[in-house]
Amino acid sequence: MWLKGGLIYDHVKGVFRAADIRIDGNRIAEIAKAPQSAKGAIDLDGAWLLPGFFDCHVHITLDTLAADPNDPWRDALPGTIALHAARMAGRLLDCGITTAREVGGWDYHEIAVREAINAGHIPGPRLYCAGRLLSISTSTIAYYRGMYEEANGVEGVRAAARKQLAMGADLIKVMATGAITSTKYEKAEAIQYRLEEIRAAVEIATDNLTHVAAHAHALAGIRNAVEAGCRSIEHGSFGDEAAYRLMAERGTWLVPTLCTTPAMKRDPAFAAHVPPHIHERYERVHAIRVGNVRLAHQCGVRIAMGTDAGTPGNHCGDNMQELEVMVNEAGLSPREAIDAATLSAARMMDLDGSLGSLEPGKLADIIAVDRDPLADITALRDVSFVMKDGKVHRLRRG
Repeated sequence: MWLKGGLIYDHVKGVFRAADIRIDGNRIAEIAKAPQSAKGAIDLDGAWLLPGFFDCHVHITLDTLAADPNDPWRDALPGTIALHAARMAGRLLDCGITTAREVGGWDYHEIAVREAINAGHIPGPRLYCAGRLLSISTSTIAYYRGMYEEANGVEGVRAAARKQLAMGADLIKVMATGAITSTKYEKAEAIQYRLEEIRAAVEIATDNLTHVAAHAHALAGIRNAVEAGCRSIEHGSFGDEAAYRLMAERGTWLVPTLCTTPAMKRDPAFAAHVPPHIHERYERVHAIRVGNVRLAHQCGVRIAMGTDAGTPGNHCGDNMQELEVMVNEAGLSPREAIDAATLSAARMMDLDGSLGSLEPGKLADIIAVDRDPLADITALRDVSFVMKDGKVHRLRRG
């Protein structure tokens, strides 16, 4: 199969160039001029082709139409959560996300969805799941009864991490600090797991050839997670120059999730129903987070794209909004934002040998848009072609 007539993204030069792509099975076999006699060609004349995008921070089991996150599934019928997660997975793929890191599901429904996707039963991205996220005893457990695995102390953390892996988790997620979308009794500026507890999770992950993603807003929590050896800092809101330079030195990734506040505020009527303490936190943290991502970038911290899809108003299917905030507010160039969602994200997840760029030998995850995203990053909001693993999922031309 040939994809003909498009402009393909050259990640080395950061430009688009005219070329055709030959697909053999599920891999890119050749990037060259297609012969006139090529059969089974798909005409993508005038389209801008990029590798399939990553979202490294999603929660597909959460209902983003619920303004109040307090125990959202308490009245759900059996099967409701898994069906919802399957729909959200389909929406991720529709918008060009071909690989996603699910960093806190709900009673392992998301792992069942992952298995159904892998078996070809339902559409969706490659999912890499953390199972339940590991948390200290906190009031917010009542909000997320199926998402949090309560574990205290070093031995408790080790047991909880092993449990997630036994349930099919691909990685471990820990709460190094409090959360923003939490009860009014929990503070994002406060640490939760201490250094030795986070180290215990990292040890178990390392034993099992995987990594730890650390939810960390507070400065001390960021430092603890970096020193413990976590692969990534999720959010990283209240860091400082010293913390970001430490991250750059250790090679720790930042997954900023900048779009949470703009997504919540998009519909004023919806935002008015978000609990006041959460609404105020979202308003207060956004400018701080944007400024600190700019600082982290200047300090040389490696950035991978993640949306936190699942928070109020932050819908699966609108994931490309994150790149707009990265460019228009945090000061990354369109090329840098695209890299954060493609090859850099693949590197963070140790998948750059097979994904993240358009090169012969790599898996055929390819998306297309109808305008140049280097000139206007909003072009990524309207994906007209999606191929995952050599199979066309979406094709809309004209």
